[in-house]
Amino acid sequence: MGESIRALIELTRPVNCLLAGLAVLIGGFVSGGSSLQAYLLSFIAAFLITGGGNAINDFFDRDIDRINRPGRPIPSGRVRLKDALMVSRLLFVAGIVFAAALRSLFCLLLAGFNAAVLVAYPARLKRSGLTGNLTIAYLVGSTFLFGGVAQSTSGSWSLAPTFLLFLLSFLSTTGREIIKSIQDMVGDRRLGLRTFPIVHGKRKAAVTASIFIFSAVCLSPLPSALDVFGPLYAILLVPSLFIFTAAAVEILKSQTKSSAGRASLYCKIAMFIGLLAFIGGAATTP
Repeated sequence: MGESIRALIELTRPVNCLLAGLAVLIGGFVSGGSSLQAYLLSFIAAFLITGGGNAINDFFDRDIDRINRPGRPIPSGRVRLKDALMVSRLLFVAGIVFAAALRSLFCLLLAGFNAAVLVAYPARLKRSGLTGNLTIAYLVGSTFLFGGVAQSTSGSWSLAPTFLLFLLSFLSTTGREIIKSIQDMVGDRRLGLRTFPIVHGKRKAAVTASIFIFSAVCLSPLPSALDVFGPLYAILLVPSLFIFTAAAVEILKSQTKSSAGRASLYCKIAMFIGLLAFIGGAATTP
């Protein structure tokens, strides 16, 4: 494989693409989906669109990356700007084509909308404070939603579990993104970014992040209360809620870079356990 091809593949961040595809599969499984064709098509669509988003992100971030990540394909000179744009467009189009093959208007609209958001985020929304945090949270949650809707032709399909996963993911990811922006304040200020903690202060950012996290914690018992999932959901949910609470307490107590780093890590661990709870709950549904 030529060096230029390797650089183009690196530009798309294939590991991130695989994670997006995995999220889609989880969304489909949680919904009770059983269509192997839908699993395959939705995985490929998410993989390609995520790759297109990563490529266009590096296109817009090229000046920042010259300072922070000079080894990336564009600032290192291994990928030309016009090639990055071409790869992004091709991946977006290919991903939307696979989404269309699912024969679901909602899936097609969601894929097209997310592709547009993935362009708007690095071009404008990334530097817009809370709006940027909300955008990332939406994109993360929508991968689960896309996977669930893709399975809509399955006999035992239900969108309710996947929508709850989308909602809880959106809330907890927003909290974590705000915490990460507290952690990155020094570097973001040097780059002239107007993130939420830079504009409104660290304390207000910590309180806002905690509100989102506690909202997710309070809504987490809903799947059990509505008899959406089996008993394994509640069992796995307990440690997740404790760790989320620890994250909120940590960032409310102190807004230093090290405290924000710990709180962000706690959120990441809690989100992973929460995801296992959804999978386990779906697997044990009567």
